[in-house]
Amino acid sequence: METNHYQYITEQIEHYSSKPLREAIFFVIKNAIIEGIFLPGDRLTEDDIAQQFNCSRTPVREALRKLEQENLLQVKPGIGMVISNVDIELLHQELEIRKMLENHSIQKACEGITEEELKKLEWATDKLQQAINNNDRITASRANIEFHRLLYSYSRNTFLQKTTDSLWLSFRISFLSARNEDVTMVDKSWYVERNNEHLQLIQAIRDKDV
Repeated sequence: METNHYQYITEQIEHYSSKPLREAIFFVIKNAIIEGIFLPGDRLTEDDIAQQFNCSRTPVREALRKLEQENLLQVKPGIGMVISNVDIELLHQELEIRKMLENHSIQKACEGITEEELKKLEWATDKLQQAINNNDRITASRANIEFHRLLYSYSRNTFLQKTTDSLWLSFRISFLSARNEDVTMVDKSWYVERNNEHLQLIQAIRDKDV
C-alpha cells in the first residue's frame, strides 16, 4: 500500500470512530475508492488494511466482502482482491435510480426544511465555487457530493439515506476524471453548470416550489 493510501486512511479513521469497526473500515475504503485514492486495478490485501486499522483480519474481511457486493472490488485469480473498473451499464442504472431518489428528497425537503439546513446547502455551493475558482477539481467533487448527501438527509427518510450510500459510482467517475489529465468527461465547465443548478434548487426549495 502506497504512502498516500496510508495517509488518507489515517485521516479518515477518526471520522468513523463511532461506528462498529467493520463499518468504519467499509466506509473508509469505499471513500478511498470513490475519491480515486485507490485506482482501478490496485490490489488490496487483508493484512495491509488490518495493519492500518490495528485490528484482526475478521472485520477487514467482512468490509471487503461488502465492497465486493457493491461491485467496487473484484477477485482476480492469481492476484487477489483488486479495485474494479467502472462499469458503464451500472453507471447508467445508478443515474436512473438517483434521479428518482433525488426528486423524492427534494419534494420532502420542500415540506419541512429549516433555514439552518438551507444555509448548509448554501455553504456546500460556496465550497464548490471556491474549488472552481481555484481550479481544484478534487475539492469540487467532494463539495458536489456533500451537497447531494445533504439533500438526501433532508428527506428525513433513514432508509433512503442508507440506500443512497451505495449510489456513488457516478461520483467515482468524477474523481477519477479529476485525477487523469487525459480524461475530460468532468471538466471545469461541468462543475460550473452543476453549481448553477444547485443554486436554482436551493431557491426552489426555499420557495417551496416542488
